[in-house]
Amino acid sequence: MLVGMTPSSQGTVMRDGYRVRWETFGSSGQSVLLLPTWSIVHTDFWRAQVPELAQRFRVITFDGLGNGGSDRPVDPTAYGDLPVVRDAVAVLDAAGAAGAAVVGVSRGGAWALALAALHPARVDAAIFIAANVPLAPAHPERAAGAATFEQRLDSHVGWERWNRHYWLEHYDDFLGFFFGQCFTEPDSESHISHFVEMGRQTTPEVLLATAGTPENNLTPDDAARCARAVSCASLVIHGDEDAITPLARGTELARLSGAQLVVMPGSGHEPQCRIPEVVNPMLVDFISRHGRTRAR
Repeated sequence: MLVGMTPSSQGTVMRDGYRVRWETFGSSGQSVLLLPTWSIVHTDFWRAQVPELAQRFRVITFDGLGNGGSDRPVDPTAYGDLPVVRDAVAVLDAAGAAGAAVVGVSRGGAWALALAALHPARVDAAIFIAANVPLAPAHPERAAGAATFEQRLDSHVGWERWNRHYWLEHYDDFLGFFFGQCFTEPDSESHISHFVEMGRQTTPEVLLATAGTPENNLTPDDAARCARAVSCASLVIHGDEDAITPLARGTELARLSGAQLVVMPGSGHEPQCRIPEVVNPMLVDFISRHGRTRAR
């Protein structure tokens, strides 16, 4: 949900008995689908993009299950890469869009990848920002934290906060730590606060469920096959100071998919939030050149 913005149209689609909330902004031109990301936040993480893009395009957004205007199941089978792709197709149908230029950030980058590979007729162009796709190893510190995720630890320093028990018992501190890693640039306090507030609109129990199930998520081999299958024009944007998703993942995604790669010097994990004055013109230019205006 976009806070303080009035949509042109809105509605819900149902999937497995759960409501997925969608909105559109602007009314003409090419359709642009801004995908959700991990349900620790909702669609307001796009708030620096929607007003500008809606001046030129018809922008479609939706909250993934787990936050915002969508339902918050705690069943892991409701989550994963492939269910979100199905949601995206259902939202395009509900919004009357035969296709769209698709943009995904972080985990949303994996969803944009799967959508472009599995439903090529619906994706006119694809833009991946800080895409968290399993095409290269994770940062060592984060991988070490993930390895002890289920264990009870005596201390929780750094990525040791990436831990089931810590989420359940110290959720607010985890939010502050995690979003501090998303925004590593100086003077990012207002961005961190905004994301923490979005994180408080869901629960640690929901976040635990969002890991999904193996059959619903892309393996490294799946991700590589999807990347090779991308047939539309594509763009990868990745910061070289990204503490969440290594630049190597974006580089490999660009190599396998044949995408244009733009490396953002000094940028962390959320360049579309931190430096929209740089990112937005790139989005507008790429979509204008490679998107399509389709009859609705």
